[in-house]
Amino acid sequence: MVAGVIAARNDGSGVQGMAPDAQIVALRISDTNTTTGEETLGRTLPAALDYAASNGIKIVNASLAKIDASKPSQGWSDMVARYTASGGLFVNSAGNDGEANAKGYLDLTAANRDGWLFVTALEETDGSLSIADYANRCGSAAMSRCVSAMGTNGTMDVAGELVAFSGTSAAAGQVSGLAALILGKWPQLSGVQAGQVILNTAKDIGDAGVDPTYGVGLIDVRAALAPVSPTLSNGLTQTAAAGAAMVIPAAVGGAQTGAQVKAMLAHVTVLDAYGRDYSGSLAGLVANPEQRAGQFARRVASSAMAGNSQFGAHGFAASFGYTTYRTGPNPSDQRGQLTYAGLSAKLGSANFVASFSGQDAVQDEAMGLAPASDVTLAYAPGANLAIGVERPVGGVRMAVSAVASDGRYGSARGVLLGLNTPLARLKVGYLDESGTLFGTPVGAGAMRFGDGARTAFVELSRKWRLGAWSLDTYASTGATRLKIGGDTLLTWASTILSQRAGLSASRAALAGRIRFGVALPLVAFSGSGELTYANGYDLATRLLLYNRERVGLTGQYQPVMSVGYERIGTNSALRLAAAKDVATQDWRALASYRITLP
Repeated sequence: MVAGVIAARNDGSGVQGMAPDAQIVALRISDTNTTTGEETLGRTLPAALDYAASNGIKIVNASLAKIDASKPSQGWSDMVARYTASGGLFVNSAGNDGEANAKGYLDLTAANRDGWLFVTALEETDGSLSIADYANRCGSAAMSRCVSAMGTNGTMDVAGELVAFSGTSAAAGQVSGLAALILGKWPQLSGVQAGQVILNTAKDIGDAGVDPTYGVGLIDVRAALAPVSPTLSNGLTQTAAAGAAMVIPAAVGGAQTGAQVKAMLAHVTVLDAYGRDYSGSLAGLVANPEQRAGQFARRVASSAMAGNSQFGAHGFAASFGYTTYRTGPNPSDQRGQLTYAGLSAKLGSANFVASFSGQDAVQDEAMGLAPASDVTLAYAPGANLAIGVERPVGGVRMAVSAVASDGRYGSARGVLLGLNTPLARLKVGYLDESGTLFGTPVGAGAMRFGDGARTAFVELSRKWRLGAWSLDTYASTGATRLKIGGDTLLTWASTILSQRAGLSASRAALAGRIRFGVALPLVAFSGSGELTYANGYDLATRLLLYNRERVGLTGQYQPVMSVGYERIGTNSALRLAAAKDVATQDWRALASYRITLP
C-alpha cells in the first residue's frame, strides 16, 4: 500500500502514485524463524541502508520505528549517517502513538540530520487541516527536519483492491513520492538535495514558522517543482533571473531588433539554487521604449500656473522659471517644477554660463517649433545641466562646456567644443552614459542592454535666408561603444555608427511665424552585437550548453514631417504644431497658450 502511494502507475486503472514513473526497490529488513514462524523486524535494517547507499538508491522510505524509542541508539544514528554520506534521503514516518515527538528523534546527530526527514500526518475537518489524532507530532528537537502530509490516501492492497490507507506511513509515502518526482525530473540531484527542496518549499501551517506540531509545514508539490532563485548565465557568470529585463532603444532597431532578440531568447535554460535545469522563454522580458507617435501630448491637470524671474547687474545675469500644476480636485493637489534656470557672467571678452533645463527640451524640435540642432539632447536627452565658457577667437566664437544629467534619466556627462560663425556652427563632443543608451534605460539584471555607452560625435549646422524664408539645416554623425557588463547576456558589441539630420524653413505670416520641417531622428546605420545564453543542459557533465548568436543593431530611417505656428506677444504666447511620421503614417499634435500676468 505504501508503494502504491509512492509510485502506482498512471495506466488509467486504480490509483496513481505521486511519482508514477519511479522504480520501487524492496529492501528486506525482517528475519523469519522457519521453525517457529516468528518474524524479527529491523535486525537487517543497517544492511538494507548500506545496500541502498552502495547501489545508488537515493530515497529510502521507512514505515517503522524502534521498539524502544525512549533512548538513543548508536546503531540507528550510524546507519543513517552512512546513508546520508552517500547523498541518500531517509524518509521516516513519525509514528502513530499520538506522542509529542517523532519516533527516532533522539538519534538525530550532526552527521545524519541532513539526510533524515520525519513525516507527520494531517486530517481534514470541516475544510481545514489539523494534525491527526493518532499522529506523533514533530517535536521541538526534530521540527526543522519534519514535514506534514495527508494521513489518508487511496491506494491498492495486495489483492489489487482500491482501499483507503491511513497513518503516518501513508503520509511518509507522499513525501517519498515527491522526492522521487523531483529526482525523476532532475537526476543530477542527490536525495539530500531533494529533501532540502521539500523542506524549503513546504507551506507554513499552524504557528508561524517552524513549530513542534507541524514541523516546517505541509508539503507543496507545485512549489517543490518550481524553480527556486533561478539564475541566468552567459558562460562566465551566473546572475539572478528575478527582475531581469532588456530595453532596446529605437535608434538601434527598437521593435525590429527586439523581434530578433525575442526569437533568440524563446528557448533559454536556467539553473535554480539546487542546480535544477529549466527551459522556457524570456521573450516577454524584452521591451521597447514607449513610442508616443500617434498620441496627443497631454498633461492631466485642471489648472496650471507659471512664472519666471530675471535680474542682472555689472555683467552678471540670472533667470529662472517654474510651473505649478494642479494634479487633482483639491486645491492642495499641486506639484511644482523648475522649468529652467540660467546664470551668466561676463569677464572681459569671455562669457561664463551655467544652465538647467527641467522640461522636455526636445519637444519643440519634435513638433517643428524650433531648429533641431542640439546634438547633446539627441544622444543624451537627460543631460540637462551645463556649465561652460565662450569667447571670440579670430573671426569665430569658441565655446567649451561640460554637460551632465540630474539623475532622473540615468547618468550622463560629457564635454563639447563649439565653433560659431554668423552662418554656421560646428560641434564636437564626447558623452559618457551610465544606465542608458541614447537616453533610454537599458533594463536590469543579466538581460540589461549593457551598462551604458560612450559616444563621440560631430555636428554641422547652418542657416541662411532665401527671400522671406529663413532656412536652418543640421547634420550629425556619431560613434558609440557600449559598456558591456561581465554578467550580461549581451557579451559583445561592435562600434555603433549613427546619424541624424534635419531641415526647417520659417517665415513671418498671420501676425506670427510659420515653420515647415523635415527631420531624420537619430538612427544607427552600422553595428551588431552578440548574445550568449544557455539553451540546454548536459546531464553527463552537469553543465549548461550555450548558444552564441549575432544580432544587428541598426535602426530604420523614419523621417518626420512637421508644421508649426507661433505668435508671441508681450504678455502671451500661442503655439500650434503637428507632425507626421512618414514610415508609420502616425500623426501627433500639440497646442499651447500662455499668459504672463503682470
